Amino acid sequence: MVDMNRALGLYDDVKGDMKFFVNSDVRSKILLSLREKPKDLPILRKELDFSSSTILHGIYQLEDKNFVFKNSGLYYLSQMGELAAIKLVNLMKSFSSMNKLESLFLNHEIEVIPPHLLEGIDNLEQGQIIESKLQNLMGPHKAISDRILNSKEISIISSVFFPEYMDLLKDSNSLKRNVNLIMTDNVRDILLNQYMDDLNNLDNSKINIWKIDDPLKLSFALADDFIALGLFLENGVYDSNRFLISEGKESLNWGNRLFNHYLGQANEFKL
Repeated sequence: MVDMNRALGLYDDVKGDMKFFVNSDVRSKILLSLREKPKDLPILRKELDFSSSTILHGIYQLEDKNFVFKNSGLYYLSQMGELAAIKLVNLMKSFSSMNKLESLFLNHEIEVIPPHLLEGIDNLEQGQIIESKLQNLMGPHKAISDRILNSKEISIISSVFFPEYMDLLKDSNSLKRNVNLIMTDNVRDILLNQYMDDLNNLDNSKINIWKIDDPLKLSFALADDFIALGLFLENGVYDSNRFLISEGKESLNWGNRLFNHYLGQANEFKL
């Protein structure tokens, strides 16, 4: 829960610092450029497409804040400038993620994503939303399923049952992959009631299944090189029309943390 008084007080304390960057393309771009390496004025002028006087004015303001210093004709980030640049990049990535993921998050139950991972939403900046089309309603789901089946390490959290789960557990490549599945009661009941014979014939050496009591409303997969995420609408209906797909090290780390968060609340289930 956010402490409103503390948040408002914090805003009053740092609003000037935020405006220092948000209100100036020049200062922000100088900071971002110097994060790559120290540079002189001609290089900054060429990269940023600002006049020398404009860049020098921005540098003077950054020097006054102890973010930048000059040495032998080159401009460097100070330690505080390096920290400011890192946080500026994080902020940009967070807003970029929010813009990309709006259709998945807006009017959906995002409470299933723990607060510390919502705070790390910048890790999903490389993600994209795949949506169903009227002429191919199952297209996105099939594309995700195919990629999962071609992975060797798979971790799944789900309160929604997909028949492809059984393909995952028993197809010809099942012995080559490690499968970790966290499921809710309703998914477990479907597996036991409809697929018991199939389950009894599985080689369980590479299959780990946990049951979670939490009334979890989430569909999530962590595979070799991507994560996939589906959410429930606010009316309690699973939104099968759109999924997040995100690749890259940051996304995989974020997905691993999400899986481990719920793994800590789950109990091992023996077939």
